[in-house]
Amino acid sequence: MYAMTDLQILMPAHNEEKSIKEILIKVNKSLKSQKIKFSFIVCEDGSTDKTLSILKNLKKKIKLKIISKKKKQGYSNALINGIKYVKSKYLLIMDSDGQCNFGEVLKFWKYRDSADIINGNRYPRKDFLYRKFYSKLALIIYRLFFKVKLNDPSFAFILMKKKVYKSLSNFIPLMEDGFFWEYNARALIKNFTFYEININHKKRKYGNTKIFFFYQLPMITLRNFIGLIKLRLSI
Repeated sequence: MYAMTDLQILMPAHNEEKSIKEILIKVNKSLKSQKIKFSFIVCEDGSTDKTLSILKNLKKKIKLKIISKKKKQGYSNALINGIKYVKSKYLLIMDSDGQCNFGEVLKFWKYRDSADIINGNRYPRKDFLYRKFYSKLALIIYRLFFKVKLNDPSFAFILMKKKVYKSLSNFIPLMEDGFFWEYNARALIKNFTFYEININHKKRKYGNTKIFFFYQLPMITLRNFIGLIKLRLSI
């Protein structure tokens, strides 16, 4: 079922019972209207709510592979684990929290051959002011280490060709909470090309962010900074 697929959509999910069904159904409907051969892969990461049971019910209706862990392994590790199951010509990674417009998936598909990696840029970004401040600060430091010409290298909405995800499917993440910072840097090191498109970003409809609470940001920033240094020294 997956070997002949043009596009696979990889989504991490931890306690997303209120949003995951709506996202999968709407993306599924949008892509089916374009006659694209596609399927979903959801990395269910130790959810304690009804996320897993919702996914199992949806699997009866849509092309969906569920990778489930009883114990939470963390965002970056969940994505790396999920990438290993991808076999399609293109891979799209997106979050399952509903902050991205479902219709934007078709925009990525439109520009799929503009570069090796198509990155989304949150414009305008609908986040708390403190999160945007920390992201701007991190971007300044990031650009000192890596010459990635992206406005939003941390955004979890990205399309890539098979040669990219095959080349970047087996590394041990150095940035536990900064997967896309690291992924884009590693892609740059391998000389893959980038193209950025503006994405309509929305406020989270249900629940709260899983990692970026205000009181956690200093420690998260420090961990990511140490991870960036390790990555820079490793190349």
